Amino acid sequence: MSLVLWILVFKLLVDAFLYVEDCFGFSPTSALERYLPYSKLLPSTPLTTILCLWDSLGIPHEEKKQLFSSILPVIGFEVDPNLMCVQMSSESRSLLLDWIHAFAQKGTRRSLHNFQRLTGYLNWALNVFPMLRPGLSALCAKTAGKGATPLWVNRDVVRELLWFSSHVKDSPDGVYLLSSESWDYAHLPSSTLVAFTDALASGMRF
Repeated sequence: MSLVLWILVFKLLVDAFLYVEDCFGFSPTSALERYLPYSKLLPSTPLTTILCLWDSLGIPHEEKKQLFSSILPVIGFEVDPNLMCVQMSSESRSLLLDWIHAFAQKGTRRSLHNFQRLTGYLNWALNVFPMLRPGLSALCAKTAGKGATPLWVNRDVVRELLWFSSHVKDSPDGVYLLSSESWDYAHLPSSTLVAFTDALASGMRF
């Protein structure tokens, strides 16, 4: 897909983007063109250009996956290019909160696989809640170097998961690409230290 994107951008001069396995772009609502294989109107640039390129290269595609709207789903998130905002749908948010609360039961035991699944789920959520990264530190510490033996859900894990879920619940706006409206530090005194952290499998890094 990277080579196909290179052809689009540098040979066909189309503004197109790729994230994981989703290729997407932008177009005025008036710029529609009939794509004959689907017998429907689609944005002429980049969508019909991409489809025609795929056809010439013999790359298969499905009509149901060729979406165009003012809000687009990209790897499970709602991307609004007009508001320059990326956020979770209400359904995705509810599922994430249900997962967290079902897992965060102090004194229970979970398999290493379940710990890792939840960690991956939370990592996905960090795309729209990047400042919640510290909420993964106890999970990473708990699973580091562990084998197949079931692991206890301890107090630290529960505390951080509930902290994570409370911010997900109370921060519905997602990430704004031009300006961030989340966690404004302007009201804090100048002596306040702000540290950005990164979650690692072996601990925390500053």
